[in-house]
Amino acid sequence: MGYEESVSDAARRRLRITLIMASLYDLTFAVVNMATPEWGSEFLEIPLPADQVYLRFTGVFLLMAAMFYMLPVLHPGRYLGNVVVAIVGRTLGAVFLVTASLKFGHPFAFILLGAGDFAFALLHFFYLARAEGGNPFRHYFTA
Repeated sequence: MGYEESVSDAARRRLRITLIMASLYDLTFAVVNMATPEWGSEFLEIPLPADQVYLRFTGVFLLMAAMFYMLPVLHPGRYLGNVVVAIVGRTLGAVFLVTASLKFGHPFAFILLGAGDFAFALLHFFYLARAEGGNPFRHYFTA
């Protein structure tokens, strides 16, 4: 008789996979921003700022975000608040990037990056809700 995975267990496993993917996504941009911003600028067709120190510094924050994502991966069942923060942060990031492109004329690549952020937010929300058996925000936002 084999082990049958519950819906909740399957959702937790898939949530961990999406968190690893998001971590690798942020890690990639961290390395590009810190080590080769010229390549990232050319690839995404985003102009480089005159002073690259701030762009490179964003790589530090993206590295921190990548590590932040790994906490609930390494310690399942703990650090689920990190997932909630990631959902909110990715959603806000998506709104910011899409608005910057559509309303303020920034490069089209911002829409693609915003879509990536929003896709991760949706995946995290969906699998966290399935893992928690309902509204994943109920522990954090109560009336």
